[in-house]
Amino acid sequence: MTYLGMESLLRRANCQYSAAEIQGVACGLLAVDVNADIEKWLGQVFPERDPQNALQQDFSHELTRYYQNLRMQLQDSNLGFHLLLPEDDEALEDRVDAMQEWAQGFLLGIALAGLQDFKNLPEDSKELLDDFIEISKVAQFSMDDKEESEDAYLHIVEYLRMGVLLIAEELQPSTSSATIH
Repeated sequence: MTYLGMESLLRRANCQYSAAEIQGVACGLLAVDVNADIEKWLGQVFPERDPQNALQQDFSHELTRYYQNLRMQLQDSNLGFHLLLPEDDEALEDRVDAMQEWAQGFLLGIALAGLQDFKNLPEDSKELLDDFIEISKVAQFSMDDKEESEDAYLHIVEYLRMGVLLIAEELQPSTSSATIH
């Protein structure tokens, strides 16, 4: 699903979160527990979900498929996971805002999954989460030099992407990553 497709879906469902933030929440949940209950995530998307609302039920089914696909992407040894952010032709300010919302969503997701204290985490994960907190802060980025800002944005997005994969691997090591000799 594209960023605009998810945004459209969420607007029609009267969701208060952006597409980036919603994916961030799902990634946070799944990074802590790959088997995290989708109801925690859907509860964030639709805090006042009405089982009798046919439109919400349709959206829930579509989001369930998205969540399951995201779960597979996070476990993909080919690193097929990507952040759900606006396309490169969107204004840089909008992309930076979405990236910050994504990081905020990720932090919310790990909290929803029960990870409240970083001090017992592996050192790399602890450092990454501290960086994610800094990235999520509003008004943190200067965009005076357009080319330099674009380059910095791309590096930060890749840092977030790889960071999520590392955190997920450190918190729940996959059995398929073992080296066979």
